Amino acid sequence: MSPSSSVSPSESPSLSPSASVSPSSSVSPSLSPSASVSPSPSPGYKEYTRGDNAALPADDTDLETSYSGQDVTDVATDDSVRVCQDASDEFALHQFKDYVFSDSATFTCDCRTTLAPTDSTVYLQIYNRDTTTWETIDSDSTSSADTDFMLQAEVSDLTDYKDGNKVVSCRVYQEAQ
Repeated sequence: MSPSSSVSPSESPSLSPSASVSPSSSVSPSLSPSASVSPSPSPGYKEYTRGDNAALPADDTDLETSYSGQDVTDVATDDSVRVCQDASDEFALHQFKDYVFSDSATFTCDCRTTLAPTDSTVYLQIYNRDTTTWETIDSDSTSSADTDFMLQAEVSDLTDYKDGNKVVSCRVYQEAQ
């Protein structure tokens, strides 16, 4: 996921994680927001988690497994390295929280899944703090299994999506079969 703001300790909005899903589904994203991101809820902050859930979480509470430092490094680079999340008869999810200083951002997720999106759609969503709901900003239902594909969306006004610390939450998921 990559907002056109970028997930990196730079001062420009961009979120670009990379993820992966499989059948036992395994979603492997690479997220990259293009906006300002920093540590703590301040420039450079990011909190990435993943998990497999029987139901989609209603809010943006962290998922069961935090990304390791190496996982964060892996999704920060647009290459063939993926952070996988297996799931069987559940949802494979990756959630990305990033500090975004700018008012708008482009979110890009470089994905690969072992379960073809033609069999189970992969969704990129952003959490709306005003309505307390997840909104779909892009999806893929046409790619083949084990191939790279991009999910990308420009959000021109982040007012309803930032918390009090300017943190935006996005997730990418696929329902395993």
